[in-house]
Amino acid sequence: MIKNIKNNILNDNSSVADAIKILQESRYKTVIIVSKDLKVLGTITDGDIRRGLLIGMSLSEKCHKVMNKKPKIALEKDNLRINEILKTQTIVPIVNEKSEIIGMINSKVSSAKKTMTNTVVIMAGGEGKRLMPLTTLTPKPMLPIKKKPLIHKIIEGLSDAGFREIFISIHYKGDQLINYFKDGKKFGVNIDYIREDKPLGTAGCLSLINVNNLKDPIIVLNGDVLTNIDYRRLINFHQKSKKSFTICAAAYDISIPYGTIELKKDSIINIEEKPIKKYLINAGIYVLEPTVINEMQINKKIDMTTLVKKYIKRKQVTVFPLHEFWIDIGNHEDYEKVQDL
Repeated sequence: MIKNIKNNILNDNSSVADAIKILQESRYKTVIIVSKDLKVLGTITDGDIRRGLLIGMSLSEKCHKVMNKKPKIALEKDNLRINEILKTQTIVPIVNEKSEIIGMINSKVSSAKKTMTNTVVIMAGGEGKRLMPLTTLTPKPMLPIKKKPLIHKIIEGLSDAGFREIFISIHYKGDQLINYFKDGKKFGVNIDYIREDKPLGTAGCLSLINVNNLKDPIIVLNGDVLTNIDYRRLINFHQKSKKSFTICAAAYDISIPYGTIELKKDSIINIEEKPIKKYLINAGIYVLEPTVINEMQINKKIDMTTLVKKYIKRKQVTVFPLHEFWIDIGNHEDYEKVQDL
């Protein structure tokens, strides 16, 4: 039993943002919500957070809005119940005779991360026109962030998560990426390059990949995205969904600095003062089945949005909402922001 769990405990007055901080920093990936007298009120996992984000939950809301209010708990010596619970979940909160939390059992604590068999494709062929003149001589993925190219940081994150097989799609000044990374061995990965002789849109380069030997889902991400997303959890989410396509989505709020008026014909039916509109935006990170690439026309220009819409019609797309850090470096302001990370 793990007894030192104080960093995994929150009271029921804590916010969802507090729970997210624990989930990102703790190796146990579960938050236990307790009352003032340490009685277990509920648990929060990564999945609980993402389900809340999908329905527009604010990070400032209290934990009880998203927690599992019927957690399965056990006494320390009740091995029969503990083993039964571990058949369906990895964490078991352990309580004493007074129902006070005293520890937890985790069936999957391991410091070693196994190598993932999934292939990753990084889209790095764009011209980065919005970042001119910085990209006049340098492709956007090679712009430095604290002395390391942006795409170097992306590959470091993938390597740390256990991903080894990487394709980089190149077009604009692509030789700079080849000269820097070569075969990737120096960076702990194997890198192959997809060279676009002509611009193929934001998804067309995928058609140039030979997927005959690929059986596992493929991660595709833009070469200008920085995030600390748990890629392994993303793969697991996608596989459980049994869909062809998973899109990562980030929360985006728009604050309107005026009162808004809602009309029905020529009558006002509501007025709202300075509302905040909440949206989920495409984060530029995807998981797709190899069959998606098999169905694409080789070397034909197509944007990712068009490709996704095809599978939306088939009801084969799901959404993985992000609560982790994420930024798309699309303009000078965003590029300046990441220099302080």
